[in-house]
Amino acid sequence: MGNTALKFAVFSQREMLKSGGFDYSGVEDLADQIKEFTLSACILSAVTNIPPRLPGFLREKCKLLVLDADTPLPIVNNYGGPATLGHDRLANACGAAALFPQSDALVIDAGTCLKFDFIRGGAVYEGGAISPGLHMRYRALHQGTAQLPLLQPRAMNPLLGKDTPGSMHSGVVNGMLAEINGIVQQYSESSPRLQVLLTGGDMNFFLNQLKSRIFAAPHLTLQGLNGILLHQAHD
Repeated sequence: MGNTALKFAVFSQREMLKSGGFDYSGVEDLADQIKEFTLSACILSAVTNIPPRLPGFLREKCKLLVLDADTPLPIVNNYGGPATLGHDRLANACGAAALFPQSDALVIDAGTCLKFDFIRGGAVYEGGAISPGLHMRYRALHQGTAQLPLLQPRAMNPLLGKDTPGSMHSGVVNGMLAEINGIVQQYSESSPRLQVLLTGGDMNFFLNQLKSRIFAAPHLTLQGLNGILLHQAHD
């Protein structure tokens, strides 16, 4: 459960059988989406308030694990405040470690917020960074000023804005691209064989505009949650 939507996936071991998503007004649709499956276990991760009916519904289907700071993980969590770490960031780290078990990895999650998370050697989550996401930046320009309009994101913007909308698009989009490329470059300097993964709702907006070699991982959070669930079975 992210800030704007609920996403789900059904796995057989590590094979994804089905995935989907809803806004929070459509949570009841989850029952129809998974009715074809007989479930043995489920993991629920949330960065927002969990609808009261959801845990009960899932417990009727299978054994439920609610992810929290005490959940055993397949990696070491070296974050300074584990209880304050977003569950989506933790799941992304576990997903990256499963995909690249011997490599340093940097996860870029382009969602409501833009998040960077570094995993050392496929085994240790070290931390990262959080900054405003794409739509949040557009809203901030509009809401924090008296005259700037609220714009929708536009890809491939000239660096030189020739009017106010063009200047805003350049500042937001080109600014985010420069931020992402700059952060990747800094991590790459200390990790020459760094694997860079891009995920999140705005992943496709940035994927073809970035300079670095990027591994697209649209289901990384769900894959990481599945890895945590599998870890419980073998712990």
